[in-house]
Amino acid sequence: MKDTTFFLVQVLFKKESAMTRIFHIADTHIGYSAYRRIDEATGLNLREVDTYDAFKQFVDYAIAEKPEVIVHAGDLFDSVRPTNRAISFVLGQLIRLSEAKIPFVVISGNHETPRLKETGSVFSLFKHIPDVHVVYGNKYELVELDDLRIHAIPHCDDIAGEKRKMQLNDGSDSTGFNIGVLHVGVYGAGKQTFLMDEFNEQLITIHDLTNFDYIALGHYHKYTRVRDDVYYAGSTERFSFNEVNEDKGFLEVRLSEDGGREVVFHGLRTREMVDLKPVICDALDAQEIKRAITDRIQECNPEDKVVRLKVLDMPVQVYHSLDFDELKRLTRSAVHFEMKYEFKRDSELLAAEQPTFRSLHTEFEHFMEQYSIGAHVDKKRLKELGLQYMQEWERENEE
Repeated sequence: MKDTTFFLVQVLFKKESAMTRIFHIADTHIGYSAYRRIDEATGLNLREVDTYDAFKQFVDYAIAEKPEVIVHAGDLFDSVRPTNRAISFVLGQLIRLSEAKIPFVVISGNHETPRLKETGSVFSLFKHIPDVHVVYGNKYELVELDDLRIHAIPHCDDIAGEKRKMQLNDGSDSTGFNIGVLHVGVYGAGKQTFLMDEFNEQLITIHDLTNFDYIALGHYHKYTRVRDDVYYAGSTERFSFNEVNEDKGFLEVRLSEDGGREVVFHGLRTREMVDLKPVICDALDAQEIKRAITDRIQECNPEDKVVRLKVLDMPVQVYHSLDFDELKRLTRSAVHFEMKYEFKRDSELLAAEQPTFRSLHTEFEHFMEQYSIGAHVDKKRLKELGLQYMQEWERENEE
């Protein structure tokens, strides 16, 4: 009887030790801010507070569940130079994980990697925290944690060269689990290419990602299974209307030594973002257009939401007759309510009047399409840089 009991304990212990749990998170973009709404409790930009809240939810859950390791696949911060309050917040959360003895491995993404090496990295502030492993040195690094080998490539100058080093050290002949971590776009997995259309993003083929038990990817903001062993965790908040219908959260990955793999998505509570059904003005008169706009706003109940409403084929004369004070009153409870007007183009006169209502971004894009420059200049890259600088300028002015 004793022998049988001892055998059963051995079997159960062996089964338990053959399983490992990893939490895969990415694209938290701590410090991101947008719009002008202020959080009354803290005096901070409300969307910035939203990024803090999402990450704290995750840390709370991790401390309660105690995975073997947390892997963050890049863009922990939203910028190369995050504010002191963003740094202080992350520091506090990493100390909580350290005190709970939960290893945290993070790579730098394209948003937080400086263009110039002499700029330095915010990650250097965290490398002395016990159980926190930061990978930001422009090269492949191997992080070994008991039976886990984390093969990490941060955003770097030579992604092709560093990727070859990772493949050479993939641990296919070793025991334990081998996890790859990258912050990249991926192509070669069917017809879709996973990109964010950012000027400095990096791209690799799915066929380069082999001989790993799991590949944790960051950069693409939608939770996505790329292959049985390759996943994007997605972002923890919605950062544009392109993400309006996406669930936000992180992944729990369970691996067993017999090759078993289970990936579970855990959602986080996030602010609601709504892209309303457009108002199409083509077959409507002035009163019907105004009523349709008002109805759309009231039906969505915009309070505490981020909302966009497109008004298409808008006659300029009807636009001029709108009661903007009333529209402001109807939308003031929203965190942000964006009214996007696209004007009717049925004469040269209307086309000439339209630029009065276009944004600076739209004017710049139109200018770049029309302007001729030398063949040696990358026009697409120049346009992307221009738009990025305008966004940074707007963000600084809002702060």
